Amino acid sequence: MRDLIHLTINGKDVEAPAGTTVLEAASSAGIFIPTLCYHEALEPEGSCRLCIVEVSGALRPGIRVSCIQEVKEGLVVETETERLQKNRRLILELLLGRSPYCKELLDLAARCGVVTSRFLTGENDDCIRCGKCVRVCRDKIGAYALCWVNRGNQRKITTDFERLSEYCIGCGSCAQVCPTGAIRMEDRGNERKIFTWGQVIARFTLEPCAQCGRPFAPKKYLERIREKAYKPKGLELVDAVCPECIKKKETMPPAVTDLSRMQFKVW
Repeated sequence: MRDLIHLTINGKDVEAPAGTTVLEAASSAGIFIPTLCYHEALEPEGSCRLCIVEVSGALRPGIRVSCIQEVKEGLVVETETERLQKNRRLILELLLGRSPYCKELLDLAARCGVVTSRFLTGENDDCIRCGKCVRVCRDKIGAYALCWVNRGNQRKITTDFERLSEYCIGCGSCAQVCPTGAIRMEDRGNERKIFTWGQVIARFTLEPCAQCGRPFAPKKYLERIREKAYKPKGLELVDAVCPECIKKKETMPPAVTDLSRMQFKVW
């Protein structure tokens, strides 16, 4: 068991296991710190800068990014100073200037006291540059199909040379972690498409389920599962079965024994 670290957040005494980040410690204590780029399944990157906090005590006084700052014994943290609120409001206004109709961003901005933006650009871009899609594709799936391009207000997420990706395996993890729907996955018949920035970035033919015959997954995706999950255990993926059929199998009552199915004649 990890040692417990004692720190103070907004005047409240908090205990957290060693190695915990300030953001995680605050969340466990019921203290809200806004963030857009954080996801519990991904390594923190600190790119959105909304989760900034002021620290003192165990660290030199200053502003730190709470999702990458580990707790320290005797650390003093403030999450709602006027300085922090001013910085967060500016960040949210800049984001809203490009994404004025993004519900997730509007909800977070309203919670932080921002209801409008001085920096409206006339765009309506749902991508809030949180980078979750790039990180899940790179760090969890290992496909490296998405990347950042350009800088400043021209920065965006796309594929290599902004064309159909040869590295994408069609798993759809990017669409699952995207908080705003800027990346979408669509299955029609036996074809899967993945969209972002108004363009198709990947297209696949879906393989049929071995049990029900319904098209459900790209061949490259099934090959990755075979390589990462089955081969290390010395197993082979023989039949590709869709999630619906797997659920049905898991909820079925235990099969009756051969003996119970036998019919006996009375002589």
